[in-house]
Amino acid sequence: MKLIPLTATGILAFSLAATTPSHGASVFPYEVQRHTLDNGLKVLLIQMPSDGLVAYWTVVRTGSRDEVEKGVTGFAHFFEHIMFRGSEKYPGAVYDGIVTSMGANANAFTTDDLTAYHLSITRDDVPTVIDIESDRFQHLKYDEADFKTESGAVYGEFRKGRTNPFFVLFEATANAAFDVHTYKHTTIGFEDDIKAMPEQYEYSRSFFDRFYRPENVVVMVVGDFDPDSTLGLIKKAYGGWKKGYAAPEVPVEPQQKAMRRIQVPFDGQTLPILALNFKGDRLKSNDRIMAAATLIEDLAFGETSALYKKLVLDEQRLQFLRRDFGFNRDPGLWSVYGMVKNPSDVYSVEGEIWSAIKELQRKPVEQARLDAVRSNRKFGFLSSLSTPSAVASNLARFVALTGDLAVVEELWSTYEKVTPADVQKAANLYLTPARSTVAVLHAKGQEIPSPQPAAAPVLMPQKQDPNVAVKLWFKVGSQNDAKGKEGLAALTAAMISEGGTKDRTYDQILEELFPLAASYDVSVDKEMSVVTGVVHRDAVDPYYPLLLDAVLNPGFREDDFERLRSRAIDQLTKQLRYSSDEELGKAALYSTVFAEAPYEHVDLGTVEGLESITIDDVRSFYEKHYTRDNVVIGLGGAYGDSFLDRLLADLQRLPAGGGSNEAPPLRVKPIRGRQVVFVEKPGQSTAISFGHPIAVHRGSREFYALWLANSWLGEHRNSVSHLYQVIREARGMNYGDYSYIEAFPDGGFRNMPPTGVGRRQQLFEVWIRPVPDERAVFALRAALREVDALIANGLTREQFETQRTFLKKYVAQFATTTSARLGYAIDSRFYGIEDGHLARFRKMMDTITLDEVNAAIRKYIQTEDMVITMVTADAGAMRQAVVSGKRSPIDYGDIDKPAEILEEDREIEIYPLNISERNVKIVPVEEMFQN
Repeated sequence: MKLIPLTATGILAFSLAATTPSHGASVFPYEVQRHTLDNGLKVLLIQMPSDGLVAYWTVVRTGSRDEVEKGVTGFAHFFEHIMFRGSEKYPGAVYDGIVTSMGANANAFTTDDLTAYHLSITRDDVPTVIDIESDRFQHLKYDEADFKTESGAVYGEFRKGRTNPFFVLFEATANAAFDVHTYKHTTIGFEDDIKAMPEQYEYSRSFFDRFYRPENVVVMVVGDFDPDSTLGLIKKAYGGWKKGYAAPEVPVEPQQKAMRRIQVPFDGQTLPILALNFKGDRLKSNDRIMAAATLIEDLAFGETSALYKKLVLDEQRLQFLRRDFGFNRDPGLWSVYGMVKNPSDVYSVEGEIWSAIKELQRKPVEQARLDAVRSNRKFGFLSSLSTPSAVASNLARFVALTGDLAVVEELWSTYEKVTPADVQKAANLYLTPARSTVAVLHAKGQEIPSPQPAAAPVLMPQKQDPNVAVKLWFKVGSQNDAKGKEGLAALTAAMISEGGTKDRTYDQILEELFPLAASYDVSVDKEMSVVTGVVHRDAVDPYYPLLLDAVLNPGFREDDFERLRSRAIDQLTKQLRYSSDEELGKAALYSTVFAEAPYEHVDLGTVEGLESITIDDVRSFYEKHYTRDNVVIGLGGAYGDSFLDRLLADLQRLPAGGGSNEAPPLRVKPIRGRQVVFVEKPGQSTAISFGHPIAVHRGSREFYALWLANSWLGEHRNSVSHLYQVIREARGMNYGDYSYIEAFPDGGFRNMPPTGVGRRQQLFEVWIRPVPDERAVFALRAALREVDALIANGLTREQFETQRTFLKKYVAQFATTTSARLGYAIDSRFYGIEDGHLARFRKMMDTITLDEVNAAIRKYIQTEDMVITMVTADAGAMRQAVVSGKRSPIDYGDIDKPAEILEEDREIEIYPLNISERNVKIVPVEEMFQN
């Protein structure tokens, strides 16, 4: 069961395997060059059109599965971190500097069966990447102090995961389902092992020596590059890497003979999550029954299944129904799970799932349904191959499991042979009570009894693109919610994207979208609502009427309304309040800064506002705001010449409108002094955000100057940014620290800036990801001190040049798909940037001066008048700590720190907070988003 989205390779790799047309045609559309060096290193070279972009992936065929020694789990994941410490030739800081200078998007991830290191670069930087990657894989160097610091950060990542109910459920399920196999522990490892990790320095060295060997590694290069010169450089750089890999003896899991049941208490508030997990099979590309079993996830549990229609749409007993029948090297877990609205209904819902399984076991599925699943996966795969990084991520798991890509063609050949009878046989073989582990996660204290047995268009034509992207920007957002009806804009959008139309129920829509592997959605921000649809160009004709019907003829059905309003209330009261301290703290920051202004409430609305909304309110909101004079069309990709004309004509059928969509006045109250809001809720850490309004907008020279400075200070999810280095890297206090000059919602789930969030008023904002409570005041002081230092000193010439070089290339990572670029183009229309934000960004990086950057810092950033929000368990004690101004020392335990760090700590622990008790407010979490 992979309930945590550690990587997308499970579903994406599955899709890859399901795309070969019949008659022997190839699945994969690009030529693959295979090479094996004398030392066993495998090299896969895949050329594709990508306008100079290249993905460079190093797949280590080792994951948490290989951690066979007792007491030392988590080291595969640990090396995902420590590898960035570099080598003697390229120490971590030097390595980071090189990556920054290339403007590369570099990262890594670990799963149960692999560890992957990946960079998205330009073709000019391929030689450099080969040099630095080959060096660190052969000559990684770190000392014991580095090791202890990084292992502390890993434990911080573990604690962060414990605030996520899905992580907690997955961890408990894996432990219960497996007896001896190493799939028993999660990728990050057992908690006791992670706690003890700082004492395992010598073991870590042996782990690297055993597993980071050329026979256990595959290098994948994808994109626009020269294969001959690339191969030559790889042979030269990696040829001296010594062999030495020996596969570990992973214990074989004994056959399970009876159902297992667990209840999993969760410290936060959540609706119950029910998960049925079955011992599956390893990837066997020539086995029709194994292949048929993996199709069951869509046949029985997908959005077009009878079970989904019954439990999610018709009876509305589940918030969602999801599934994962992915691939593993050894037999893993295949899972179906859902969030149950009524706790007393958990085991009734379980009965419905078993009934669906029994129906599958009782008779073969219809041939047409099986064919629809194949079609869905075909278009799903083809649509995903739009960038080198997407191609590499699709292939990584297959490469890790088999060492090659031949499995792709083999597996699809097998899928083509699967019959309805094979599906029936697979259901009877794998989906049995004796192979199952049933888990129920619930809020602590909510025990669930065990069951008895049984305007002018924005155009971006790209003829070579595999997809067509459509975006319809309606100039309306949550700022237009009527007072007392907060959430109306978001609920109206949900009714369009996840409700039926006048002629189709929502389940009928899903049924028609499914074979096309397509969907549409509507995003809502303060001032923008954007309908987005992406479909493979060969499926445009059947897709377009469905998208158009949703926009022009929403059904506004009472059952859809009740389902979606209930979900929104649950998202506020259960998820936003209790499942993400980070997003909760940022929401508190915005609601305080924009108190009594149209931006005050979150886009979802308020509990009382949602409860007061009626279906007639939704209809009226749509008729007023979703009008033909209030929409901007965006179109990109491989659309035909007549498509735009057809869309323009069809959208004339929208309501006429009447110029009634003016934005409401946005008056922001001045902030006097440092205002502090504590949101008090149970938890083990403190999440911190602070910021203040800034009067600068995208498009001006000052904006790009300030962006450069902010990028140096806290580039989102970037380890070379200054705040990250000070708080996370040097001191290992948390998982990351970032700053912003534009809204960046859902920052924990995205790497690049979002689109569709254009706003008249932005904030300068610092986000400190959760830190242990006892280090919270120290972390706050450290961040304020660094911001004050930036204001006082500005950037140096070296810092300016380094960051400018980084951004000139890094901006290419902001939008690697046509749909993303189309989103930026629409945002440019919002801000009135005729040449486009991305193009202007690149030009500005060539002309902005250091003096302009430092002037923008002094003009727009300050720390005297701002709002600070802290989500913490003991708000009273934290209030006393920040008001008193007392020292807040940091204790590293037995971790040795350099003298310069300790000296700096002594300054930080007494850094003035200047917070008056009259400026401090404590808000119980139960009151957040209430009214």
